[in-house]
Amino acid sequence: MKTTLKPFMLLLISGFLLMLGYGLSNILLPVRMQNDGVSLDNIGLVLSMLYVGFVLGAYYSRSLLQSVGHIRIFAMCGSLTSVAILLSGLYPEPFMLAGMRILTGFCIACINATLDSWLSDSATEKNRGRILSINQMMMMTALFSGQFLLNVAPIDDITLFVICGILFSLSITPIVISRQKGPIVEDSQSMSLMTVFKLSPLGVISSFYSGFLYAGLINMLPIFASKHGIAGLDLSIFMGAAISGAIILQFPIAYLSDNFDRRKIMLLMVSTLIGLCLTVSLLMSSGMFTLSLLVIALITGLVACFYPMSMAETFETVLKEQILSAMSSLLLIYALGSIVGPYLASVVMSAFGSSALFSFMSVTALTLLLFISVLMKLRHALPVDDQESFIMQTPSGVVSELDPRTHYAEAQFEATAEVEVAISLASKNPSAAVNMVKALVLRDPKNASNLAAALSTIDAIDISQLYAAITSAAPQMSIHIAEALTNASPEQADQLVDWITTEYPDQFTNIVVAIANAMPDDGIDLMALAAENMVEEYPSELLEMTEEYVTNLSDSLDAMRPVDRVAAASENTATELYNRLTDVSPEQSAELAFTVSESLPEASNDVAEAYVQNLIDSESDSGGEHDSEQTFSADALDNIENAANIYVNHMVDNVPEHAVDIASTFVDSFPEVASDMLEILQDSDDIEDSELRASIDDKPLQSMVEQQLQEAVQTQSDDIE
Repeated sequence: MKTTLKPFMLLLISGFLLMLGYGLSNILLPVRMQNDGVSLDNIGLVLSMLYVGFVLGAYYSRSLLQSVGHIRIFAMCGSLTSVAILLSGLYPEPFMLAGMRILTGFCIACINATLDSWLSDSATEKNRGRILSINQMMMMTALFSGQFLLNVAPIDDITLFVICGILFSLSITPIVISRQKGPIVEDSQSMSLMTVFKLSPLGVISSFYSGFLYAGLINMLPIFASKHGIAGLDLSIFMGAAISGAIILQFPIAYLSDNFDRRKIMLLMVSTLIGLCLTVSLLMSSGMFTLSLLVIALITGLVACFYPMSMAETFETVLKEQILSAMSSLLLIYALGSIVGPYLASVVMSAFGSSALFSFMSVTALTLLLFISVLMKLRHALPVDDQESFIMQTPSGVVSELDPRTHYAEAQFEATAEVEVAISLASKNPSAAVNMVKALVLRDPKNASNLAAALSTIDAIDISQLYAAITSAAPQMSIHIAEALTNASPEQADQLVDWITTEYPDQFTNIVVAIANAMPDDGIDLMALAAENMVEEYPSELLEMTEEYVTNLSDSLDAMRPVDRVAAASENTATELYNRLTDVSPEQSAELAFTVSESLPEASNDVAEAYVQNLIDSESDSGGEHDSEQTFSADALDNIENAANIYVNHMVDNVPEHAVDIASTFVDSFPEVASDMLEILQDSDDIEDSELRASIDDKPLQSMVEQQLQEAVQTQSDDIE
């Protein structure tokens, strides 16, 4: 834990101080406006302006970070939030407060974007989930603690505004003195709201309601409490209970969401929320303060959990690389709900009294209940095991790039002092740089991959010579070095594969597969290139390489989210690989088909179709595509029947669960083999009779056999006549 936190401690301290002041300002402003006699609807309107600023900040933060930099943006926004809260204390007029509230929202959004992108860039695949949790807990702890600073000075004095300003200004110091450099911010593609809604209407609707309910509740609770005589320390405890509920309740909700149908859990949550809201006024009027705190904590906790649940619901429908874009869209939807919620809540409270806050919440929750019920009927739920996990999120209206589900790209190399020296030398004397790196690797083999990746980015360095030099110093690192070179210089991967298959015949199989896996979009091209170099001398190694590549593909598919697995189209990948390798080595067509099918059974039928087409092309009398008019010679038919029998027998023994489909594929193209196929399937001990009969109902095997028998009977009748 200490090792994980050490590089980020100053960033987290800055974030804590900022959110501490933010927590104080959130309770201070509504209480002060009420104390100054501002009308309820104006209070709600002023508080809603914060989320207008959030929307603007979320929209412009990335471009500002790109043009100005992380440290300057944080310093600027910390200073501006300090100015905003001080002006709010000096000139507490609704118009001024609304403008300063917009400015505060804008700055808070930019600051959170700064911290999150900074932490996300510095985190690794392994620790980013832990860093997210720590960051969220610190944020919520700061918001909770800020409620109790309200008791430091009188409400009608400017002191509390000054304390807020001090905290905002003080938050700049740790991040400014940090030695860490701000990361480079890359452009990210946005996803339209309509696209997100089409993919996950429930995720979008629940995100809107989450902002609507949470912002309306947390902003108007101080007014509700004051109307019921809760002030001073009791008010801090009251608001602290609400925020603590938003923290604590996420843990049991996360368990329920991950182990049961999430939509049913959402229904249960909304139903519970409605019931609890109806009891608050009764408890408050009966003087049950302690029990009221518990109910308020439960209500706030349930509402706060809708946002991470809407994220999980949406992320089930988008690819991993689209998650950050979808998250930004959900943030906008959440913010739109947050703009409307406080104002409408204040209008209702102004018209029907402060106790109407929870009646308003219950009616709003009832409409959400109806939406969820309708959407559940329109769309089927995923199996529980395929559901996205519940990830704790601070319900502050600010998106976090630290979500462990987002697409993560490792840095090409670590810019150590040795790397910087090697790169500097390479620009002047490439061969000397390679020799220097070789010497460094001899001293520390663990640094081989990092040094190789760094030098490969230099145009003057020949990647083949670099690989040879470094692997001669650290042969045990040959695979890792190849992967590092490929990740750092993907445009040179084909040159590296070409060279390795020529110079490293004793171990190229594992190395080529590692390179192909490092470039999934071009992996098949690299495999085909390697096959061209090895097919004549190493045919058995070609099969071994194919098996390893497809096995790795299968393992990666098992680790994917369901939506990413579908998008991967593994059947198409397997078929394309088989076709490319068969073009290189046609005499191994059957062996390649067996290898691919056994390593990735779900693609076995598609591979069988490709094999059948290759069989048609090789045995056709007339050439071209096989159709109803195409004829085969007697020898070609014998070859086809023999190949079909061998293929299906092999599949029955090795992939019995797909054997019926594969046999049907052969019968579709070669009706003459139907009886043989049926006999092979019936003789198999791995295929149950009931399974075969059930499968035949939807397959052409039985009809083809019957057709053959009818033709035989007709032929005998013609002979007799």
